[in-house]
Amino acid sequence: MKSPLAIVTMVYNEPEFLPVWHRHYAAQVGEAALHVIDHGSNDGSTEHLGAINLLRIPRSPQDDETRTHAISHYCASLLAWYDAVIYVDVDEFLVADPALFASLPDFTRQWHDPIVTATGLDVIHMPHQEAEIDWSRPISEQRRHVRFTSSMCKPSLIRRPVSWAPGFHNTTEAPPHLSVPLFLFHLRYADLNSGLKRLERTREQPWISEDSGRHQRMKNGDWANMLKAMAALDIHPHADLSSKDAELSRWRQLVETSGLERRHERYKLDLHISGDALWRLPDRFVGSF
Repeated sequence: MKSPLAIVTMVYNEPEFLPVWHRHYAAQVGEAALHVIDHGSNDGSTEHLGAINLLRIPRSPQDDETRTHAISHYCASLLAWYDAVIYVDVDEFLVADPALFASLPDFTRQWHDPIVTATGLDVIHMPHQEAEIDWSRPISEQRRHVRFTSSMCKPSLIRRPVSWAPGFHNTTEAPPHLSVPLFLFHLRYADLNSGLKRLERTREQPWISEDSGRHQRMKNGDWANMLKAMAALDIHPHADLSSKDAELSRWRQLVETSGLERRHERYKLDLHISGDALWRLPDRFVGSF
């Protein structure tokens, strides 16, 4: 009999996000079902991970083509021992709707699609009214506003081998269906100061080419202004992230529609569909990540 669920990430020097990732997913599946691929960290952040499966690989210039190719094979191999495998980046936190499911394993027991695409939400820091984040505490107790984003609507859970495209935004399969009550909370914009520190690290690391990872090598001022612009959006007061949420349905439909004419393209959805308002995180999600 197979184990129900493995969860995989890949890291390089992630002292803030990796402990949060560890805490969140270990509470879901236990440390022994977690797999961390360490791409040459040298800051000590991948030490003392308990029973987590740690695979160390040599440091090399950041190359998303190689990365997604290797991780696709790694996750496919885990399916020999697990019913389902999740891949998420270290700043991505999956939550099955707490009104319907007790945990991610509970979700996988009840939801049997071979590939599950989560609905993507950026968690937004509002610097004018929220303090600097304390990574040792639940993030959802400190940040209560999110923004819909198609780039985070990722096929994160698989039950059969797939080939992800760079960025893990889609697979070689058909365009996504977003009616699934699974949410991906992206913490890249959850704190202004921490975000700038991480940007400095990613800007300084070697990249395979000058065209690679431009969004991770922005100037500090440009990145800070982008976050502040998101934080200044109007707040939609009635979002509840349920199947009856009209705004959520509207944005999901926009993403699905964008895939109809992209069926034969590498990226099978428009990655630039972003909500025009912030949604307040419903109370049932507070404490869930």
